[in-house]
Amino acid sequence: MTLRAQRTEEGLLLSVSDTGPGIPEASQARLFQRFEQAEGPQRRVGSGLGLAICRELVEMMGGSIELESRLAHGSTFRVRLPLAVPASSTPVAWAPGRPCHLLLVEDDTIVATVIRGLLEREGHTVVHVVNGLAALAELAHADVDAVLLDLDLPGVDGFQVARLIRQRERAGQHLPIVAVTARSGSGDEAKARAAGMDGFLRKPVSGERLADALACAAAAPATRTPA
Repeated sequence: MTLRAQRTEEGLLLSVSDTGPGIPEASQARLFQRFEQAEGPQRRVGSGLGLAICRELVEMMGGSIELESRLAHGSTFRVRLPLAVPASSTPVAWAPGRPCHLLLVEDDTIVATVIRGLLEREGHTVVHVVNGLAALAELAHADVDAVLLDLDLPGVDGFQVARLIRQRERAGQHLPIVAVTARSGSGDEAKARAAGMDGFLRKPVSGERLADALACAAAAPATRTPA
């Protein structure tokens, strides 16, 4: 098996090649679907989820994954990611020179893994919780520099979590909150800001968009009153 990585004009190209038996053309189209596997003499175990999860992760990062395979000649999987060359190795622009402690509130573990990886790559520490109550409990005993908050959480949704955070703040305090959502409605951003959030991101996110949203949230004036 051979693993390669190279920089292209579009970003980063990763490839994994083997010299195995190859995959029949009829099986290639469904190979990236959940619970699908190609039959073969080497297939013994597995759930058929690995490639489906890879595809979902790659698409969340704005990239693509493809397969090239010939029977008796092996297979090559290619992942193309639109990752720009970083200008420097310093943390993201909104906190130059200082790693930040961030709280990520996200019930989808795949999305959380992607976002956490993007932030940790910039030197930040990320605490991940899966619901609003856990977020409030974390904020009760730990100091964080900002919160990335999914809107559609089980139980207490993101709007209510933001309102509760604002209600708990003392005079002069203002914790930056960035909404991160898969919603596409035109009124969702206004609703999020009315609830006390400072930034708004639609999924899938990128490292650059996260940095910009956090920078804007950190610079937001603490004058908004949650509805």
